[in-house]
Amino acid sequence: MTRIPRTAQQIRHWVAERSPQPFAESEVRAPDASHIWLYGPDQYQLALLARLVAEGFAANRHVHYSDNHARTSTLVVFRTVVEGGGMLRLRASGSVSARVDGEAVPVEIDPSGEFTLRLAAACIVELRVTGDEIITPAIRLSPDDHARSEWSVHLGNGDWVPAEPRIGGIHPPHLSPPGTVTLRPRGRDDDLLDVGAPVLGRPIFTAGPRPFVASGESTREAWSDPEAHETRHDLVELPDGRWTTRHRLGFRYLRTDRPAAEVEVEASVAPAPRAGAFACSDDRLTRIWAAAQYTLRTCAQGLLVDGIKRDRMPWAGDQALSTLANAFALGAGDVVADGLVALGRPLHGYVNGISDYSLWWLINTDLYLLCFGDPEFAQRRAAHVHAFVADLAEHAGRDAVFRPATQPGGFVDAGPGSVFIDWGVRVEPGRDSVALQMLWYGALRSAQRVLSRAGHDGAVRWGELADRLCDTLESRAWSDEQGRWTEYLDDGRGQGDATYANFLALLVGIHPRRPPGVVEAARRGSTGTPFMTALRLRSLVADGVAGEVLAEIDRVWGDMLDRGPGTFWEEASSDGDRLEMYGRPFGRSLCHAWSAGPAAVIPEAVLGARPVGDGWSTFAVEPRLGDLEWAALVVPAPAGDIVVVADRERTVIEVPGGATLVSRGTRWSGPATVVLPAVFG
Repeated sequence: MTRIPRTAQQIRHWVAERSPQPFAESEVRAPDASHIWLYGPDQYQLALLARLVAEGFAANRHVHYSDNHARTSTLVVFRTVVEGGGMLRLRASGSVSARVDGEAVPVEIDPSGEFTLRLAAACIVELRVTGDEIITPAIRLSPDDHARSEWSVHLGNGDWVPAEPRIGGIHPPHLSPPGTVTLRPRGRDDDLLDVGAPVLGRPIFTAGPRPFVASGESTREAWSDPEAHETRHDLVELPDGRWTTRHRLGFRYLRTDRPAAEVEVEASVAPAPRAGAFACSDDRLTRIWAAAQYTLRTCAQGLLVDGIKRDRMPWAGDQALSTLANAFALGAGDVVADGLVALGRPLHGYVNGISDYSLWWLINTDLYLLCFGDPEFAQRRAAHVHAFVADLAEHAGRDAVFRPATQPGGFVDAGPGSVFIDWGVRVEPGRDSVALQMLWYGALRSAQRVLSRAGHDGAVRWGELADRLCDTLESRAWSDEQGRWTEYLDDGRGQGDATYANFLALLVGIHPRRPPGVVEAARRGSTGTPFMTALRLRSLVADGVAGEVLAEIDRVWGDMLDRGPGTFWEEASSDGDRLEMYGRPFGRSLCHAWSAGPAAVIPEAVLGARPVGDGWSTFAVEPRLGDLEWAALVVPAPAGDIVVVADRERTVIEVPGGATLVSRGTRWSGPATVVLPAVFG
């Protein structure tokens, strides 16, 4: 008889044994946290985005990313008041000049890169730091100055505001990896080296002659002509005579003329000391969940990037799904918050150059607060969220229908008006896509909720616009004959394929009740990418079809798991060449964050686990085990681990202090252990 894991430690261990992750948590080295670095407002996030974009273009041959993302300021002025004199020992990212009480003083940089200001009396110190998009102006305090210095900043003009601190070491944290782990690849019979699962990192070769290196997420890619690869393999010699690649590589397999004993891999991976876990009696389903978790973790590189091989940049639509997966799998809310800040201020047009990605940005802001709490974020960002929606509403008519304008520099594969929706979806010119309007409705309701949390008056305005849009959709996009939504407004009898319109309607909550025709359209329809397939399946988990949801997860994600390399792909189709995409032999990313949806969908489908109040302060559990003998879950909620273990006899739920469980119409406040009778369905 199988022993069911019942504690958080046991469940995590059970998942770790079935994960493709090629390292133990104890092997991950956290970033240096010995110092405090100070940045101007939002500058850390924008600098991190700039670095990731620059690295992505430098490392890969075929990359597209809209150039409209906000840039860092090249000038930041830092100011502090020093009481009673003393000494400040500092380091700057960029060029620095100093003034004390308005008078210029010399700055002498020592060999360590630091400089010291010796102050005879109480005074005001100002540091003027200049840099560029990557060498973003920032200053590092010495440990002695952490507690006694309060710093303000302005970005060359405007009001003084508090500096934003970030933990770091010698180097500015926006230039540092989120963490590292050293891996020892093993040799294979085909002369390739295997690190065990896809990673983002650099191979490091012992000193000696210049090595040869090629890499791949698949063995076939590693064996192919390097000129056909997505990634460049330029080599550089390190000061100690060892060799490495100029750029980080996204790979599992290496081809080199060095033996395994002369190669190690420094992989970039963030520590996850309190990761989530899901396990069940279906070992294949557990392995799918574990692979989704690892896929997402590998793509969490300070910001959540799309994939580790080719597309190492953050995309706002993908991140909305990833936030849900993150809440179950990693509990890394900082990655979500920083991504929202980095992407939320396009210089012109839409986020990522795609109109619906601006809508997803708003939806993700709401999801972040639901999954991770952070009321201060809502307060700080309320005015910006309001202005963001107001800009979008300029493209909404009196009927509240969103008709985006085509923007220069938009996403090259988007349709008219920079509308993407999904791969393979094409909006007919001159027609109003109901799927797009459902996302617009979801964005308006999300903005309403975000601004309500902050007590901002804009909540009323966007709630009223959402009401008006709902009226328009009900009168012009609902087919009484079909009992579901049409593909386009004014679509007559609605005979077209409206899968996206219907499942998005369920997802954004436009229905107080869930009409059978809408549910059926979502059940029977098909979606192009794992990103949208996971969202479609999530829209169905409340409709008593958990078995169907899990069967499709097994078919789509299980097939990817069977075919390797241990992570989930950009496109799931197994027809034809699974490595080819975009007309290139290895264009498909095989470790892609938008495919990590099962990390959220599986525990929702099996255990009915979901946040109800912000940060899981209130959460629901409604197990539907179906054919499973048991299922166990650890949610790394802000208040502490939520642990759910359901079997054929009972469901036991550990509710942490500060959280409240809602199940079967009853509420329990933590800390508490709640035992419920078993329920199947």
